[in-house]
Amino acid sequence: MNLTIDKVTKTFGTKKALKEIKLEITTGVYGILGANGSGKTTLMRILASVMRPSSGHVYLNGKDIVKMDHRYRELIGYLPQHVGLYKSFSAEKFLAYIASLKGLSKAETKRKVAEVLELVGLAEHRKEKVGKFSGGMKRRVGIAQALLNDPKILIVDEPTAGLDPKERIRFRNLLSKISTNRIVLLSTHIVSDIEFIAKEVLILKDGQLIKKETPQELLAGIEDKVWEVTVAEKEVSHYQSMYKVSNITRNQDKFQLRILSDSKPHQYAKNEIPNLEDLYLYYFDEEDDQLCSY
Repeated sequence: MNLTIDKVTKTFGTKKALKEIKLEITTGVYGILGANGSGKTTLMRILASVMRPSSGHVYLNGKDIVKMDHRYRELIGYLPQHVGLYKSFSAEKFLAYIASLKGLSKAETKRKVAEVLELVGLAEHRKEKVGKFSGGMKRRVGIAQALLNDPKILIVDEPTAGLDPKERIRFRNLLSKISTNRIVLLSTHIVSDIEFIAKEVLILKDGQLIKKETPQELLAGIEDKVWEVTVAEKEVSHYQSMYKVSNITRNQDKFQLRILSDSKPHQYAKNEIPNLEDLYLYYFDEEDDQLCSY
C-alpha cells in the first residue's frame, strides 16, 4: 500500500497551514512530530478526507483520493484530537451505533464491537456509560471506533494528550500492536510517543516538511550538537539566554546544563548522546509551542 502526498498546500485566509507537502508513506507506523501550529492536524484532516487541500493531491496506490470518494473513506480509521462521545451510551452501545453509521451488518457489528473492545482492554467495561470513563478509557473507546471497519489506514491525532504516563504507554503499545499490514499515522508533540514504535518520523515546522527519517537517522543528525557543561549558579541564566538548555541538574554547589548548540558552548563542554527530547528542542523553540488549531 502506498500513500502519496503530492505538493499539498492548505490556506486559511492569508495563513498557509501547509506549504507544498510532498512525501510517500507505506505500511508501518509514522510519527508526525511538530509544535502546536506546525500543520499536523491540518495534514491529518486532509489524509482522513474530512478536508480538501487548497492545491496538490493525495493518491492511494496511484488513485486520487478525492475521485475515490467513499471507496477511500471505507479504508480509513480516524481518531481526531477531540472525539465526540455520547456520554449516556455504554461503550458497547456507542460502538454499535458507530458501526451502523459505517454500514456494518448486525452480525458484523456484534462481532466487531466485541473484537475491538477486547483489543483496547475495555471488554469488562462494555456495559458501563462512556461518560463515567477516565480520559484514557475514552481515548481507547475512540481508537476502538476507528478500528470498527478494519481500516487499512489508521490516522490518530494527538492520541495521548492529557493522559497519564501509564495510559500513554498502554496506548502506544496498542498502536504498535495493530500496525501490522496497515499504515498508521500518529500526530503528536510528545516525542516519547513515537520513540520506539515509529518506522519513520516526519518533522513539520511552520507548515513545511523539514525532515522524514528514521528515529536513528534523526538522532545521528544532532549527535555533535548536544553538550554537557558544569557551571556556577550565577552563570546559569547566562547560558539559558545564549543557548537552548534542555535540562539543569544541581550537583552540590555546581549546575550541570544539557545544551543544544551547533558549536561548543564552553571550552570544557563535552558531547552527550542525543535523545528525541533533544531533537524536539533542537527543531522547535519553546515559543513555537503555542496553542493553535492548524
